[in-house]
Amino acid sequence: MNFSVLLPLSLAYSLAFCVAFTILLVTTALIANDAWVHDYPRAIRDRYGPKSERGRRATVVAGVVLLFATIATPLIAMLDLAARTGATPGFLDGAMFGVVMMLAWIVYDLVVLDWLLFCTIRPRFLVLPGTEDMPEYRDKAFHVKVMVPKPVPWPLLMIPGYAVVVGGVTWIASLL
Repeated sequence: MNFSVLLPLSLAYSLAFCVAFTILLVTTALIANDAWVHDYPRAIRDRYGPKSERGRRATVVAGVVLLFATIATPLIAMLDLAARTGATPGFLDGAMFGVVMMLAWIVYDLVVLDWLLFCTIRPRFLVLPGTEDMPEYRDKAFHVKVMVPKPVPWPLLMIPGYAVVVGGVTWIASLL
């Protein structure tokens, strides 16, 4: 593992992934502002009502795009790492990349998207019709509770889980 090359590369690809995720989120919300209603606080969801058909379709398309990006990003990064170092990346390279990317995504989602964009700036395309006056839009604690649910903090468990998957796939690819 060439840490001096891997860490900056991981951070750069993680930043690119977060920017792409933001573009996906904003585009989806502009197409159907209720596409992400399942991630809103319960009181807002209850007042708004069920997701529209357009919102459901937008959520499915966004999910497919997100899945593709989550798979493609480490693949491209490991190919880039191999080209930069001249060595075949192994399990630790992939696992380290997975930790950095997932940690960066989780922190970015919480701080930038949830706290700054959703709770503080509150652009119109994220505010659902009929819920404009609700204080739950400003509830930063809600987003922390979602990040660390009890009894199992599954979003945080995605960090080592993603690391193992990316590391494993990288290791298998190194054997081929």
